[in-house]
Amino acid sequence: MIGILIMTLIAFILSIILVIIYDKTIEKPNKYLKYLPGYNCGACGFGSCKGMSEAMEKDIMHYKKCRPLKGEALQKMEEMVCQQIGK
Repeated sequence: MIGILIMTLIAFILSIILVIIYDKTIEKPNKYLKYLPGYNCGACGFGSCKGMSEAMEKDIMHYKKCRPLKGEALQKMEEMVCQQIGK
């Protein structure tokens, strides 16, 4: 009976450690990436849409460098910029 309790406790502790490690290694989604067109054309100078979204974390006005960003996606991005600046 004691052996079962010890093994259960060890398994529980190891699962907690695995969850902590997984949370630290998983890449967090970027909130701007979903509004970019996803062409990865590099026309903005950042090489890919992911690079652009990472640059937007530092300065949100980089979205203006995205040439393919048009229409509804551009409108949503400008709304997001207004919300960020309006804080």
